[in-house]
Amino acid sequence: MYSTPRKRSFRLVAPMALLVILLLTGCTHQYAPQKYPLQEGAAAGLNRVGAVDVVNGQTATGLVLLGVQGAHKWMGDLHEWTETAVQLTSDELRKRGGRTGPGAPATLTLQVTRANLYWGFASIRCILHLKATTGEGYVREFEGNNSSPWTLYRACDGAVTRTVAAMLEDPEIINYLKP
Repeated sequence: MYSTPRKRSFRLVAPMALLVILLLTGCTHQYAPQKYPLQEGAAAGLNRVGAVDVVNGQTATGLVLLGVQGAHKWMGDLHEWTETAVQLTSDELRKRGGRTGPGAPATLTLQVTRANLYWGFASIRCILHLKATTGEGYVREFEGNNSSPWTLYRACDGAVTRTVAAMLEDPEIINYLKP
């Protein structure tokens, strides 16, 4: 009934080896931001909008690394992130009397070019870059920078909202979207 020294050492080493393997491989998480509406008064210069087709211009699909915290990797599909920006933009244009959808005379193509997560003291920050191209060829990249003391989800959702708000406050885009 007595265990040999070899069996005892295996019982100690095996769980430790498994723990080391788990710590080294870590966990991989995927996130796509949710729509969070613009605050009241945001994009105040954009009060009347014509018909606009808001297009997801992100052709790359697949996961990209957003950030690493310890053994946790956070990944995202930039096409999905762009789709959130497209939906949010379309919602905001409809709130201002615009019609959105295919066949509209104006086109606004959006593309999330990168998103990064940063962990700091008591906050998580998401910095997002959104490229907007009008049908007339005006191209500009906007940055949304948002932090949350609670979750990276709130930081990411807010970064998309701030980026769309910055885009809808651009004078060239406002002039293009007017009827």
